[in-house]
Amino acid sequence: MTASNSFEYYCHNEMKDKKLSLTDEQYNTLKEIYVERLVDNMSTKDLVQYVTDDMSKWVDSLTYNEGMIEFQEYWDEYFTDTIQEVLEISPSQNETKE
Repeated sequence: MTASNSFEYYCHNEMKDKKLSLTDEQYNTLKEIYVERLVDNMSTKDLVQYVTDDMSKWVDSLTYNEGMIEFQEYWDEYFTDTIQEVLEISPSQNETKE
């Protein structure tokens, strides 16, 4: 976005329509302030839900191999235990318990 872009809005302070043009730096600053204030005003419950949704979308976008690498790196020495937990929770139909 460059200063040649403009945005028309109603200015409540002056009670009239105004035209605004921001530089790239100003627009980036506006975006940072927006995100900061949006997050500041979110409840812990809302933040947890947002992060959970965002991370779920990210994990869903991974290929099988990318996911397995990510999971192995995250759980490290507990990866095998976690895989065992998954197999106990959701056994395959072909799997027999010993």
